[in-house]
Amino acid sequence: MTDRYADRRSALFEELPESVETVYVAPSETLRYLSGLSMHQSERPTLLVLSREAGPAAVLPELETDRAADVLGDDVPFYTYGDATDPTQAASEAFDRLAADRALSGEAAVEFRSTRVLEYTLLTDYHDPKSIRDLEPAAAALRARKDESERDSMRKAARISDRVLQETFEDIEVGTTERDVERAIEKRVIDSDADGYAGGIVTAGERTAFPHANTGDTEIEEGDLVMIDFYIRVDGYFSDITRTVAVGDPGEECRDIYEVVREAARAGREAVAEGVEYQELDRAARQVVDDAGYGDYFPHRLGHGLGLEGHEPPYLVEGNDATLTVGNAFTVEPGVYVDGVGGVRIEDDVLLTEDGAEVLTETPRDLRVL
Repeated sequence: MTDRYADRRSALFEELPESVETVYVAPSETLRYLSGLSMHQSERPTLLVLSREAGPAAVLPELETDRAADVLGDDVPFYTYGDATDPTQAASEAFDRLAADRALSGEAAVEFRSTRVLEYTLLTDYHDPKSIRDLEPAAAALRARKDESERDSMRKAARISDRVLQETFEDIEVGTTERDVERAIEKRVIDSDADGYAGGIVTAGERTAFPHANTGDTEIEEGDLVMIDFYIRVDGYFSDITRTVAVGDPGEECRDIYEVVREAARAGREAVAEGVEYQELDRAARQVVDDAGYGDYFPHRLGHGLGLEGHEPPYLVEGNDATLTVGNAFTVEPGVYVDGVGGVRIEDDVLLTEDGAEVLTETPRDLRVL
């Protein structure tokens, strides 16, 4: 593994209490962050084992050793197991060999969100469950501070998203379906330098009042709002953008809602500064919506962290009094959704740099009428 990953692992232990001697990392984006190894969860348990005193080791299936060695290097010991009727039992026997070599005991940390019972049960013969703590706060604190390489990947992802979105606007007309629009986006992403299309939502007409609907077969009609929200990845890092456009004149109420959301988004972006509490960004945007009389129609937080996951800490929500730090990347995405009328969301990706807020997504925010 490169020094970049070794530095991250060292920094991880600095974030943890000194009493935590061992860290176990299951297949997840945190595994990728700490080692460069990207693996999906399967019926075969896998764990990267990190220690304050010893180098990393891994418990994994034999069939994954070539891929793992290519990333982790030949100096990382592997405790492997073959395919079996009960892969959990086979993995347990491999873990027992590791435990004997490492004399495992004491406090440990795992990421509760990404570690399944499948992996967790491997640990409990050697660590009292009461001594196993959640790794996520420490890992999230590290992952939230993007280095320059991570920032560049996110900038590239945002540029591709902007280009794809603006080209797709040209395909939208009366009679186009929601699914047609999403397919056009996906095709352009596939043809780009992105890793791939990571998902999205396209809604039209009154269905824009559903914040997280599934893309359907609704045909776009004259006067409809069309909401487009999609993710892509570049070098593993996400961009997440939403714009709402109109096909023909959407009417006065929809125009009014659009302006409220546009102003709320501006207020949220302008509140970004080092040392500001995350909840203050939500408050800044929400105040605009409340003052316009639409407070009951803004049902979600202002935004979420962005990086190796499309949704990760920090979360821009009331009650989060942690403060913005250089390297944070997150979305600012206020929305107003009125049943029977329609909804508007405007979402941008924002990075806090040493020079202040950098808005990565640049697609114009004025109401676009197609």
